[in-house]
This record gives sequence, structure tokens and C-alpha cells, in this order.
Amino acid sequence: MSWFSSQSSNSSKDATNFYPVTSYLSGFGELTSADTAWANTSNKGFQTETQIWYTVLEDGTWIMVQIIWSYVGIFLVPATTQMTFKVYNPRTKNSTWRSINASGAKYDKQNLKTDQFEIKHTGSPTTEEIYHVVAELDKNVRLDIKFTRPADAPGFKFGQGAQGGISTFGKDREEAKRDGFVVHRFHPLSYSSGTVTIDDKPLDVKGDGMFVHAIQGMRPNLVASRWNFAFFTTTPGADDPKLGGVRAVQMEFETTDDYGPKGAKSGRTKANIGAIYTTKYSPLIVTGQTHLPPSATDVYPHATDSISSATHKSPIKDKETGYLIPSSIEFEWSANKVKGEGKVSAKVVQDVAGAIVGQGGLIEKVDVLAEIPYVIRKGLAAVTGTKPYIYQYHNPATLNVEIDGETVPVKGYLFNEASFVSE
Repeated sequence: MSWFSSQSSNSSKDATNFYPVTSYLSGFGELTSADTAWANTSNKGFQTETQIWYTVLEDGTWIMVQIIWSYVGIFLVPATTQMTFKVYNPRTKNSTWRSINASGAKYDKQNLKTDQFEIKHTGSPTTEEIYHVVAELDKNVRLDIKFTRPADAPGFKFGQGAQGGISTFGKDREEAKRDGFVVHRFHPLSYSSGTVTIDDKPLDVKGDGMFVHAIQGMRPNLVASRWNFAFFTTTPGADDPKLGGVRAVQMEFETTDDYGPKGAKSGRTKANIGAIYTTKYSPLIVTGQTHLPPSATDVYPHATDSISSATHKSPIKDKETGYLIPSSIEFEWSANKVKGEGKVSAKVVQDVAGAIVGQGGLIEKVDVLAEIPYVIRKGLAAVTGTKPYIYQYHNPATLNVEIDGETVPVKGYLFNEASFVSE
């Protein structure tokens, strides 16, 4: 399928052309080494692949390191590699942001070496894993960070086997026949260490974090109209007495009008996956839920009884972007324990969201087209009219966890994103 086409090649009505993993698989899926290795697929049209590390420091400072590999699916147009780095201090509201297009990229499984940075990986899914990131983004910003996943906190994908974590687009789910796919793999519980140096001032980055590896095997304006993401962590060094250190992650996307349970124009569908990990229970629960339009309640199989949801409340119009953004966002998880018996539920509310940077914990409104490589930016903006924005929030928060008949209020920080790709 040409990436310049603005419509799906499988858009006939009354034929299912979106298959959410949350309706066909369930529960904790073990990761293999291949799951987190770079795929770099350059023979199947538009592909975007990312690996992102997030961490929160003891004073609440939030850090993101993101690698983006993009291929536009056009012969003779090479793939691009990009690093985006951001650090934000919620007390001072100071932030530093850098984004560079790297040259000389050489990928080798989980390792990556470019002229501007290097990522070295050690370990395996069944042992401790370490990603060591060393970068000189310019003369003022240098990174030397290790992200460590403990051996007793295994990563996950939603559902077991080769199809775990994969939602497919198109009337046929087979790899050779589908229009595209989305996949996410997570390390919800990890630790950061090392140093970030900004303007010759070193910052100790000892903190609590996570990692996600995601692939969009289709043009992004066809994959989703909306995204929600949440990462909650206890404050480093302030573990909860009952649960220990806690992480909660959630990723949700909503289809465009081109894809749905009964084909194009049959209603947008949300696929939401999440997990809660603690240092005393790792993993604690893995959640997944398909959110259907009212006209399609009987289309998909019912593979799981878990709850996994991101709810926007009291939307307001952002005059700058034109999008209706939430005044409050509620994230919810509920599922049976991965190990042992009993159900666990959790909820966290970001209740001061807004449209003005610096208020309500809004770090930035990211104009995505301004950050991606030129050829992708011009193609998407000119041909599809898409205008993606990501609203990034970071706030103190309380995750209320119901476990073993008790409600445990866990203090920490919530980083969340509300992304809008198209109307």
C-alpha cells in the first residue's frame, strides 16, 4: 500500500478490518530476545519503530530518552534515525529538550551505534538487562545513563506467543496480507543511574523508570486518531510499606474512521493494554480491554474480563490546536493476579490537565510534524492534512490499589500523554 494513499486499501463496509489484540489474546506474555530487538523492516511500506526510556528522580524530575527509526516506504529514500531527549523539573518548571537526526546508524539486535550516540545492551529476557546510553547531543548536552531491568521483574507483551501484543489492520490478519499492525513491548519496572550533563552541570539520574518498544507498521494517520499513555511510579526511595516500589503503565489507541469492527465508518475502536508491577509482586497484573462503539458489541470475541481504560473528562477546546482536550483524565486497571489468586484493581486521576504550558503539569504541547524528519513531515502534512499534537503532563499523584481486600493509596508521580493525530 502506498504511503501517499489517504484511504485504506481494505475499507469496504460490513467487513471487519481491525483486529485488536485485546479481543483475541489475554494476560501476561513472556518476551523473547526478538521482541525487543530492532526490526528495521524496510520492505513493507511505511514503518515507524521507537524505543523509549522514562525515569523519575527523587525530586520528581522527569527524563525521557527516545530513539525513532522511520522508513517512508519509498524506493531510494533511506530510513532515518532520530534521538529525542527531554528533562523536566516540576519544582522549577525548567526543561531541556534536544532532538537530533543521527548519521551512520548501525543496528545490531538491541544495540545501536551512530555518529552522535551509542546504546549498548547486555542481558536477556530471563536475566538482568541493561541499556547503556552514551550521547553527545551538542556541546551543552551529554548523556551517560544506564537503564537496568532486574531479573525478577520480567518485561511483558499482551498475550502469549508470536502474535502477543500485535493488533492488525485490514480484512486479513495474516502478516503477508494485512494492511498494517501496531505492537508494544514493555519493561514496566526498571532503574536509572548515571549522569546527564547540561551546560557543564552534572545531574545524578538515579531514579525509577520503564522502557517501551513500539512499532507502527502503517502510516501513523491511518493507525490511530487518538493515543493515551500513562506511567506512574512511586517516588524513588519512598516505597510503599505493603507493595514496595510500584509502577503502573497503560497504552491506548483509538482507530480512525477507516478501520473498525465492521469496516470503514463502522465506529472507532479503542485497544488499551496496561500493567501494574511492584517490587514485591512483579508482575502484579496485566490488563487489556477493547472499547467498542455501540453498534459493534457483538463483533469481537471476549477474551478477557480485565479493565484497562483511559477516560477523558470535561473536555475544553484548545484554541491553538483546535482539539478538544481533557480537563481531567482517569486511568483504571483491573485483572486477576499474574501469580496467585485474587483480583487487583487500581485507579489514578490526573485532575488538573489543561491547554496552557506550565499549568496543570503540562510540560509541552509537542507539534509532532515539527520534530520528525523532513521527507516524512512534508508528505504527511501535504497529502493527508494531519496535524498531530502530543500533550505531555507530569504531576504528583496517588495510585489507589485495591488488593487482598484492602485499598492502598500509593504516593508517587504520574507522567501521561494525550495525543491527537486527526479530527
